[in-house]
Amino acid sequence: MTLFFTVVTTNYLPFAVSLLDSAKLFHPEFEFYICLADYLTNEEIASDDLMQKYPIIQLHELGVEEFDFITQNYNPMQLANCSKVLFAKHFLDQGHIDQVIFCDSDTYFFGKLPSSTINNEDIVITPHFTRPPDINMKRQELEVLNAGLYNGGFFRLKKSEETFSYISWLRERSVKECIYDFKRGFYGEQLWLNLVPLYFKNVFIENNRGMNVAYWNLHERNISSHDGKFFVNDTIPLCFFHYSGWDYYNPSEISKWALFTKEMRPDLKALLKRYASSLKQNGYEHYIDRINYYTSKNNTNKKSFFSTLKNKYFNSK
Repeated sequence: MTLFFTVVTTNYLPFAVSLLDSAKLFHPEFEFYICLADYLTNEEIASDDLMQKYPIIQLHELGVEEFDFITQNYNPMQLANCSKVLFAKHFLDQGHIDQVIFCDSDTYFFGKLPSSTINNEDIVITPHFTRPPDINMKRQELEVLNAGLYNGGFFRLKKSEETFSYISWLRERSVKECIYDFKRGFYGEQLWLNLVPLYFKNVFIENNRGMNVAYWNLHERNISSHDGKFFVNDTIPLCFFHYSGWDYYNPSEISKWALFTKEMRPDLKALLKRYASSLKQNGYEHYIDRINYYTSKNNTNKKSFFSTLKNKYFNSK
């Protein structure tokens, strides 16, 4: 059995449901879960139609040793990001689960995953891009050299000894030290992912350009549509688009970090429009201002924690 999951805080539930709805259209054979880096009562879940669409498992249900630390020190993005490896381990510990697939919640499926992603090796990761950008867009290269060659927003892990070794290794490095300091080359766990093909066997780098299309690889990927289906560079079926940096209230713009403008990339208009419609339908405006149960209570701890942690690595004040 393949289990597909995403990790969100409560205010991102519309993203999670949009993602899972889109993935289920193409992979009804998967089991789907929403993992919540937040806290909701059973009564809240039972009384909310959106929360009833997919099974929800909450962070406190894992019983992990890192729980107190991460809920007391992280902001919502860090809490969601650091816990995805914890949820992956939890699911792979279940007897009936053979492999897990993770996607960031701000992604949306337009086609099936390639067989190479589902069937190859134990560990599957995707690079940010596979071809160099034009020299006037070299910022893209500088960014991935600083924040990691591989995108942390997608992975597939098959149950194996090697996979559990990988999870243990990444867990030690990214759960209690989930630093976001782009200037110093820390962006969650992404810099650690550079080492994965060196340290572990049975690693597959999925270079299919229909996977994880996003602002960072648009220089090598153009979108077209034929007979209601979307393609990358006219021939490769589009699997999923990653809407990193996209703004619901400015939906025609690609991303706040994109080097391309909407005028430069009219081929993306239909993808942006469909995503905005899905989020609206799933109650974006109703949920987006929901406060995270844990992080709303821990603001006093954050500054001192990150000062100490950065001093550990960088010996700076």
